[in-house]
Amino acid sequence: MRFRSPTPSPICINPVEVRKRAFHLVLSFVALLLALSSGINANAETAQPLNYQSLSLEDCLALARQFNPALGGAAEKIRELTADYRAAKSQFFPQLAFLSYYDRLEPNRLPPGGSTAPPSMDFNKDEAFAGVAGKQLLFNGGQTYYSAKSARIGAEAQRQEALRTGDEVAFDVTQSFYRLIEAKEDLKVAQDALGQRQEFLNLTEAFFKAGKVTRLDYFRAKSLVSDASQAEIEADNALILAREILARTIGLKEQTKVDIRGRLPEEFSPAPGVDLLWGQALENNPEIRQLDLEIKQSESLVKTAKSGYYPEVSLLGDIGTRHQDTGGTKGEWLAGVFVEFPFFQGGLTKAQVSAADSRYLQSLDRRRDRLNSLKIDLTTAWQNMENARNGVTDTGQTVATNEEAYASAQALYRNGKAIGLDVLQAEVDLTASRFNLIRYKAEYEIARARIRQIVGPSFPGPNVQAGMGQSENGGQK
Repeated sequence: MRFRSPTPSPICINPVEVRKRAFHLVLSFVALLLALSSGINANAETAQPLNYQSLSLEDCLALARQFNPALGGAAEKIRELTADYRAAKSQFFPQLAFLSYYDRLEPNRLPPGGSTAPPSMDFNKDEAFAGVAGKQLLFNGGQTYYSAKSARIGAEAQRQEALRTGDEVAFDVTQSFYRLIEAKEDLKVAQDALGQRQEFLNLTEAFFKAGKVTRLDYFRAKSLVSDASQAEIEADNALILAREILARTIGLKEQTKVDIRGRLPEEFSPAPGVDLLWGQALENNPEIRQLDLEIKQSESLVKTAKSGYYPEVSLLGDIGTRHQDTGGTKGEWLAGVFVEFPFFQGGLTKAQVSAADSRYLQSLDRRRDRLNSLKIDLTTAWQNMENARNGVTDTGQTVATNEEAYASAQALYRNGKAIGLDVLQAEVDLTASRFNLIRYKAEYEIARARIRQIVGPSFPGPNVQAGMGQSENGGQK
């Protein structure tokens, strides 16, 4: 019985249906691309950085820790010195190497001693070897130990250097932050002064036209308006410069626009005594700890150099297979203790010891010199902080007095009981005292940040008042 396979029915292809399916596939592909692009845009939006137009001091410090190149370089230096420590420590472990060679020799060469070889002697002409050789260092005068110790101390010293760099960057950012606030406040004072002098100029012009004042009074008022206008331009340029300095100190890209929020503090507490602060600095300052570690590292380097006076004792061995065309292929091994003693090196070890000892003495002098400089810097910062604190109190009273004097001179001038020079002088004194008050407040916080950089985190940091930032024209945002 035979079975026949059924004849397949012909497939009918409808061109319209094919076009519809192709159209649906294209639509689906476009929808998929749109969904992917929207997801990418959403991720980009969520991954955008902080609002660089409204940064607090904490935001600026966080950005500096992320973008400042000095901090990145210090971190990479730690990685480099840690690798040096691992390299120095590797000498404690056995060194293994694979050896292999092939030689083709002249068969008619002379035997050892140079005599003529007898006819029966047959020299090999092909030789090959493959094996593994090892070396374990037993003693080298402590060179490996002290080298590893020196590298480990160097890595720890670099960690302290990274902390010191971080404190320095934090101070620079804090200083730039307060200089920007100072520039904003100065611009506001300059704009207020320009408005006051313009108002007085209008009043003097009216009096001049009415014949109540002389032309000299009018020219004086007009001249001070020009001075105030120039002061406003300079204050605006100083604001642009302060904003650029802050951006560069943080480490942002050149195209990034930066603005801050905050205002100068209103509370000013006295600083502790210099001796108390110096005791805290000796305990917490990373630069001082780094100098102490460098001294220990120099001591280890001296001992490393002195190890050159001692012999090196090591255990050597190899195992492998040697092939010769005359002797065949055989295994062989070698083991033994080897001693290498430097008999004469032209004074190399003595010179190395002298150089290491000199570096040790230099590290002692460098530490003493740096401690003196840090003590002077701490005393200077303490003096600046106290001067600024007292200056805020005195200048605040001066501002109140000058405001009253300006209002009184203006009232008397309107009633014809004072001359224009009195009003102008009162306005100049008021503007100068306002500038001084802003400067003292900024100097107080900068000096506080400087003390914190030297003393460490035990000293309270800047107490910037968070609040509404000021726009470039001096008003509130």
